[in-house]
Amino acid sequence: MAQTHEWMFYEVMWRAWAGRDRLPYPVPWWAQQAFRRWSDDFDSGTYESKEAALASNALYRYWHMVGVKDHRQESLIGQAGEIEPVYDKYCLAFFLHDPATGSLRLPQLPDGGLVQQRMAAPHLPVVLTTFRTPEGVEFVQRTFASTVGPDQRDLVVSRVTVGSPTGQPREGLLCAAVLPAGPSGFQRHDRNGRQVTDRRLTFLRHLPDERRVETNAGWGPVFDTPPEQYGVYGNTDHSFDPDSYLTHSAFHDLVVGGKLNGALEAQDQVAGLCSAVFAWPFRVVDDEVFEIDVRLPVDLFSGPGDLAELRGTPSAELEQANRDFWTAKLLGQGLQPSLPRPVAHLTDLFRQARSQLLILSDHGEIHPGPTVYDSFWIRDSSVEATACSLVGDSALAERQLGTHYPLRFNHGPGRIGPCAEYGFYGGPHEKDDREWDSNGQALWAIGRYDRTSGPRSAFGARLYVPYVRDAARWIRDNRDQYGLLHSGWSAEHLGERDKPHYWDDLWALAGLYEAARLAERIGAPEAGELWGAFDDVKRATGDSIRWVLGEQRRRGAWETYIPTGPADVGRLDSTMIGAAAYFHPLRLHMGSKLGDDIDLAARFTLDTMYAHFVTGGFRHEAAWNAYGPYLTMQLAHAYLLAGDPERMDALLGWTVAAGFPRVAGRAVALGAWNEQHAFPVASDFREVPYGRWYMGDIPHGWAAAEYLLLLRDILFFEADEDRDPHLYIAPGVRPHWVPDRERLMVDDAPTLFGSPFGYRLAHDPAERTVTVDITQAPEGVRFIYPCRFGEVRSVSADGRELAVTGQDVRVPAGTGRFSVTYA
Repeated sequence: MAQTHEWMFYEVMWRAWAGRDRLPYPVPWWAQQAFRRWSDDFDSGTYESKEAALASNALYRYWHMVGVKDHRQESLIGQAGEIEPVYDKYCLAFFLHDPATGSLRLPQLPDGGLVQQRMAAPHLPVVLTTFRTPEGVEFVQRTFASTVGPDQRDLVVSRVTVGSPTGQPREGLLCAAVLPAGPSGFQRHDRNGRQVTDRRLTFLRHLPDERRVETNAGWGPVFDTPPEQYGVYGNTDHSFDPDSYLTHSAFHDLVVGGKLNGALEAQDQVAGLCSAVFAWPFRVVDDEVFEIDVRLPVDLFSGPGDLAELRGTPSAELEQANRDFWTAKLLGQGLQPSLPRPVAHLTDLFRQARSQLLILSDHGEIHPGPTVYDSFWIRDSSVEATACSLVGDSALAERQLGTHYPLRFNHGPGRIGPCAEYGFYGGPHEKDDREWDSNGQALWAIGRYDRTSGPRSAFGARLYVPYVRDAARWIRDNRDQYGLLHSGWSAEHLGERDKPHYWDDLWALAGLYEAARLAERIGAPEAGELWGAFDDVKRATGDSIRWVLGEQRRRGAWETYIPTGPADVGRLDSTMIGAAAYFHPLRLHMGSKLGDDIDLAARFTLDTMYAHFVTGGFRHEAAWNAYGPYLTMQLAHAYLLAGDPERMDALLGWTVAAGFPRVAGRAVALGAWNEQHAFPVASDFREVPYGRWYMGDIPHGWAAAEYLLLLRDILFFEADEDRDPHLYIAPGVRPHWVPDRERLMVDDAPTLFGSPFGYRLAHDPAERTVTVDITQAPEGVRFIYPCRFGEVRSVSADGRELAVTGQDVRVPAGTGRFSVTYA
């Protein structure tokens, strides 16, 4: 049964949307999509009512994000420019009003005017929202996050300018509304009692002398310029009539009477739907603009001293400081890819993904999302930290792996289901859901970072006892009677939690491999012991997969595929995506670590997945009933490593487009992915599946990390680090990426060899020649260039002719320049 505030919110939103022609009201974008194709079928396993599901915004979790590197709280930006500090109980939105005509122009509404949004620049997390009314008035809203004061507390600044694009005189009111519902929803209240998002506004007060707003027990917006008009609205009569919220509102008063109620304070103990509107008159002509600045305190501020500190730095200085920081960080540090004109947007998206991971880092913990996923998972963070280390954000990777991983290492003597507590990596998520993949992931990430940071850092040596050795022993000692990891729910895309999944075993193998190699590098006496554990898990996993493949053949299956686990023989559905990890990120195919037969079966599994579950992107209907952006990138990466760049390129193309979805002509995201990409949004509502689905956060940190790793490995990747170290140069670069007289460049790229790599690639179509200049290279590492332009005819390196060995051009270590001529 719906709670009162959930029912009231549902009714107010629906009535406002249905009656928008009579009385405009700022219904959030996500609620509009739910009403656009309403279904009473909701996730009854999670929510008690359709009203609770709507209030939680379970279906359309799309927005933009700004924030400060390494600070706890991010702020979300809606499709109409609404600003929602994640853990504060309000949302700020701007709109325009013309007192002369009574017209109210809300950017939320389709007929309110034209809304355009973009990031200020690919490396700047600054959201620009432009709103132009039919009357020819335009406001531009620049929203960014920065810090103030000696303690570097963070805030969001929104700078709004009003102008006349035609130069004709225009006048009216620029208005700012404080509302309860934001881009993420109204209140998430599920059957488990979790209230991750609770934006109810039960008390709202305007303090004119301080030019700020109080929301419940916290601070709301602070105005640099005092508003000339204001009004605060609540439910003083304790009415249970939803229409009273529409008729007793600032929007009604502006349309009907042209002015606000002038109240300073309001309460609503029924539904928590208090609201307020503040207005500034403007008159602009020619190229004049009217401007206001609004500050939203994100960190904790209290008292007159904090208010003075919050206001102490001019907005222009804060904006410049934000620009300087991100420019220095993303354009001056770390891996700097430069791609030719046809694919320059891939470089732009690379920088955006880097900024998203840095913003999602909370004091060194990278969280996979800003709201429901604002927490620390070993699984997600292992990929995120590895991506950070390989694109140059090594300080963040080291803090995450060296500080926060040991804090998740369990020292207790108890039990977690069938497994020992001691030696297990995991907090509440991993323990409650039996995420047995976490030890393999922790060992893998630690080992990879130890390689990247180089022997002088001694990173792995400092963590080896107990955090590597004993975590490896945990894998050895906590398996079922078949030698596999126990049943669990390591990742919800794998299937049921009461079954075992090969995903866990593949991660265990990769983790044990890295642990044993680390033990060898530092001369630890347990190296042989760890190799023994690796061999035992290898045997058990290989035997199980061979039994499953044989059983499927016996049952008449004509397609070869590795299902999600040994309890799922014959299960041909999208949960088999877990097998892609064999290639990426685990690279178990290098050296055929499970045997040639399983290596071949894993390659066939990729093709089976592509044939059944790819329509542009990877459709995960078995568990999510949505597209999987990061799963699509995992599959693309697997194809890259398996030697099929054509399919990799097709999946990459879909992924890039999915980062910029549009619905009814409006930008839904600006270069980011959520965990699940809804079929309606992906198709502009041409496909709306019957039945429920659920959306994760956006930007999704794991997805951002997958994109960084994929683009990096398209440009180059390492192989056989421990026996015959070599680098693949441009293995995923397609011929159409490099037109005549353009170059592809990579600078300052960290590598698993502990020293940077860089190169320049130029293509001369007239001469049918590709020339590569090596600008930085690890010592003693040879190169392989898989030529994608045509059949290789000749190769020269530093003026010497080399033997042609097929399409994979083999170049000796120490080469400064090589050229390839193709047919």
